[in-house]
Amino acid sequence: MKATVLAFVVAAMAVISSASVQAGVVLSNMGANGLTDTSGPTNTDVLANNLLASGFTTGATAQKLDWVSIVGFSPTAVNKTVSIYSDNAGSPGTLVATSASTAFPATTKGVFQFNFSGVNLTAATSYWVLPETDISWYLESNNDAPTAQNSSGFSYLGVKKSTNSGSSWNTSVFNYTLGVSTSDVPPVPEPAITSLVCLGGIAFMRRRMKK
Repeated sequence: MKATVLAFVVAAMAVISSASVQAGVVLSNMGANGLTDTSGPTNTDVLANNLLASGFTTGATAQKLDWVSIVGFSPTAVNKTVSIYSDNAGSPGTLVATSASTAFPATTKGVFQFNFSGVNLTAATSYWVLPETDISWYLESNNDAPTAQNSSGFSYLGVKKSTNSGSSWNTSVFNYTLGVSTSDVPPVPEPAITSLVCLGGIAFMRRRMKK
């Protein structure tokens, strides 16, 4: 009986310890690394009243958002952010999180990476990426749409445009040059398994001490 309990405890511990975090690009039209500039020469000045949000739907598992990359440039050196919104009937809804500030050097086109911390994305749920305005982002009507990477199961929703600060949204023909990278969220062990592991460990230690 003791041998059976010990074997089960060891197996349960192996299941818990095997919950490793795997990072990777899940949606991109910037290559499998999400950082390769595939845009053409066309850029769009995103003005203060001209919001452009790019949407996606997550796959079958919850994910931790690591970063979002977008191609852009600014005529002056500035710091900018990217925000993530929940979905509201196919358009941006409630603010979920805002990235750390990323510096844009003056007149330099490039791939800019916006990092996030502690942002979990629910499985099979839609979200919207909304970059800060007053900067030039590379949105093109003939740019390939972002697609799922690394068998993530993510899907692309397109771009929605608002000219009234988000009061209403319309579909846009443009696509951002965009990459999204996430990590798996480790599963939380069942309380029963956790308790069994603890009890089994105590029993094993007592047996060792008796010897």
